[in-house]
Amino acid sequence: MPRRKTISDDEILERALPLMAAAGPAGFTLADLAREVGVAPATLMQRFGDKQTLVERAFAQDNTRFVAWLEDQPTGVGAEVVVRIYSEATKLFGDNPSLADHLLWLREDIRDPALNRLARRRFRLFREMILKRMPPMPIPAQRAARLLDAQYHGAVVQWALEPRGKLADFVRRSLRDWFRLSGL
Repeated sequence: MPRRKTISDDEILERALPLMAAAGPAGFTLADLAREVGVAPATLMQRFGDKQTLVERAFAQDNTRFVAWLEDQPTGVGAEVVVRIYSEATKLFGDNPSLADHLLWLREDIRDPALNRLARRRFRLFREMILKRMPPMPIPAQRAARLLDAQYHGAVVQWALEPRGKLADFVRRSLRDWFRLSGL
């Protein structure tokens, strides 16, 4: 008779995400995760096959949670609604983020086909939500949303290099300035 699971796969994946974020792709190990969740590394191998599969499943689960997060975002149209959503998105990094490790994962999102597919889906869903809330702009909404997204990511990187105050506040000021420059 097989042993009863003391921790679900979903809980393991949930607890893997903070470790992955803190350690970065090269530093994240199954041994560390096994210690964190109280199972043997062999148990993780049995359940997930390998580290790559576990990472992919953890990001896929995070995307599912992200969809639910999107549904909870403010409705309406206008610059302030959009700024508020982006500000809330920065909170997904945590209270005191070490963005260097997040950037290492972004590198993996770009290079690894499975992670790239998950990242592109996440970006697409976010952009679709933003497009529905964008105020009228002097350029097509799709282009404006892409430029705004670039401004957001640029602000996050600027803050990572020179942190001043809270990340969400820095992003909010940056995006409000972007909308002011565009005449709104």
